[in-house]
Amino acid sequence: GRPCDENGTFLPPGAPPSPPVARPADDWTPFRNRMEFETAEFLYTREQMSGPQIDTLLDLWAATLAKYNDHPPFADHRDLYRTIDSSPLGDVPWQSFAVKYCGEKPDTDVPPWMNGSYEVWFRDPHEVVRNMLANPLYADEMDYQPYREYASATDEHQWKDFMSADWAWDQADEISKDPGTVGATFVPVILGSDKTTVSVGTGNNAYYPLTSTSLLYNLIRMS
Repeated sequence: GRPCDENGTFLPPGAPPSPPVARPADDWTPFRNRMEFETAEFLYTREQMSGPQIDTLLDLWAATLAKYNDHPPFADHRDLYRTIDSSPLGDVPWQSFAVKYCGEKPDTDVPPWMNGSYEVWFRDPHEVVRNMLANPLYADEMDYQPYREYASATDEHQWKDFMSADWAWDQADEISKDPGTVGATFVPVILGSDKTTVSVGTGNNAYYPLTSTSLLYNLIRMS
């Protein structure tokens, strides 16, 4: 692929990509300050505290600040969640739909899954992959074009990351046949799913998250 700017315009040969816009050191958007950010990070990420427990903690915190006419960083767990969800980084909204089995059922001993309804939550895959590719932290952790690697001693073909595969090479050859895609990068999407039990304040619900990756090195994808 050829380097381009954020609008897809190819850069002159040898020109470096435009640097990301620098954010002020005191910009904690969507949090008002560092205190709010660290409180949210502690409660939601590190402790994974349930909603009712967050409310109890914030109520006690508010009681100690009342005499100073002050208040804690968040009113309750809903206020905390709304603030986290309003983050402009990776701001791809969640969407959902429900599915259920509509085929034939046995006359007796109907399996529970045949009668159940299941929620599917997702984000726009195109926007998710776009955010991944735009993340400067991954700039040096991905392959932008297929490659073939051979052992210097035996000349034996070696494989490591996805873009070293023959299939990725063949797909790039197909793309190059279209004049409209000259200079484009082949972006494969790898999907994987595994059962995950969410136990904090959700009644031990089981989820099956579908993870999506593309050009990232294997070590980064699996970390």
